[in-house]
Amino acid sequence: MQSPPLQIAIIDMYDGSPNIGMRCIHTIVNKWSKDKQFAMELTTFRLRDQGEIPNDHFDIYISTGGPGSPIDSAKEDWDITYTNWLEKMIQLQKPVFLICHSFQIACRHFELGTVGLRKSMQIGILPVHPLTEDSLFNQLQDPFYALESRYYQITAPNDEKIKQMGAKIIALEKIRPQVPLERAIMAVQFSEKMYGVQFHPEADPAELFEYFNEASTKQIVVDAFGIEKWEQIMNHLLDPNTIDTTFSNFIPNFLDKAIAG
Repeated sequence: MQSPPLQIAIIDMYDGSPNIGMRCIHTIVNKWSKDKQFAMELTTFRLRDQGEIPNDHFDIYISTGGPGSPIDSAKEDWDITYTNWLEKMIQLQKPVFLICHSFQIACRHFELGTVGLRKSMQIGILPVHPLTEDSLFNQLQDPFYALESRYYQITAPNDEKIKQMGAKIIALEKIRPQVPLERAIMAVQFSEKMYGVQFHPEADPAELFEYFNEASTKQIVVDAFGIEKWEQIMNHLLDPNTIDTTFSNFIPNFLDKAIAG
């Protein structure tokens, strides 16, 4: 008898704004299911603009990045719905993967560190340093490279809350000996089956190359950061040993862990 399709829920946190992240997630999950020869069904829930949230009958959950402040929304209905859902997922030990904005809200809600604005926006293909052995990092180097696009960061880990929750910080941002600032938290294992990351492991280098090569996007980057930053991004996107490795392995590693459990 054929097994029922694997049910995967994607929580769209983009608030109706244009994005390529959702398309990249679909690409990764569809390829993974094909490679594993799993029948699979994807269902998308638009939380911020439509108030949709998945029930607890799905096998795997992925919650996207998105625009805006992870602090100012704390009293909004959708945010309360979301944090209640996070609590339920922890209690039920459901496999959940949180990306960027979703990760920031989870860190804020569980009080695992200080959520605040960076001194300036971070954008680029940047190194991330794992802190522990975990199959999530299979096939990745130390450091591995990932797309960062963020105004906010998590610093000053709350060791008491982390211990109480049974959570673990599993990655930090790039080493910057010349900058006298604390390195931001880049990944957390919230529970046995819930993981979150500050970066964008779903970023497809081919999609990003087209995006950053658009005249309007290039001009925005050059105006804000200079031509050297844009050239650095483009060079990294052409290097098969940087972001392509992360795109090909990170979320598939999480999916492997989810079904193994």
